[in-house]
Amino acid sequence: HMALAHELLAGSSCAYYLALARACLLKEDLSKCEECLCEAVRIDFMNPDVWALKGHLCYLKKDFAGAKECYERTISFVVDAADMHFVYLRLGSIYLEEKELEELGEAEDALSEANALNNRNAEVWAYLSLICLHVSAQFRWGVGREFF
Repeated sequence: HMALAHELLAGSSCAYYLALARACLLKEDLSKCEECLCEAVRIDFMNPDVWALKGHLCYLKKDFAGAKECYERTISFVVDAADMHFVYLRLGSIYLEEKELEELGEAEDALSEANALNNRNAEVWAYLSLICLHVSAQFRWGVGREFF
C-alpha cells in the first residue's frame, strides 16, 4: 500500500497502474487487474513489465493464446522485464502444450533461457525433460528427423 501511495502522489503513471494491477492479481481480482493493465499499456506501450504481467493474467485465465502473444512481445523488447524467468517458463510450457514440431524448438529455447536465469528450478527441468521425451519419441517413429 505504501508503494501505491507513493505512486499516487506522483500522479497516474504506468508504475502506479502496474503496482495496482499486481495488488489486484494477488487479491485474485482479475477484472480490476485487467483494467489497470489496459491503463498501463495506454500510458507506456513499450514497458516489458506491463506485457509480462498481462501475459501472467492471460495465463491464469487460461487464455494461452493471449499469454503467448504477451510473452512473445515481452521477450522482443531490448530491456528485460523484472520476472523474465517466469515469462520464459510459462512461454515454454505453452509451446510444449501445443506439441507442434516447430514449437518444440521454441519451447526448448524459452525453457533454456529460464534455466539460465535460475538453474535450480525443478519445474523448468521437468519441462525440458518432457521436450526430450517428445523429440525422442517423434524421432523413433520417423517424424521430425529434420531436428537432427
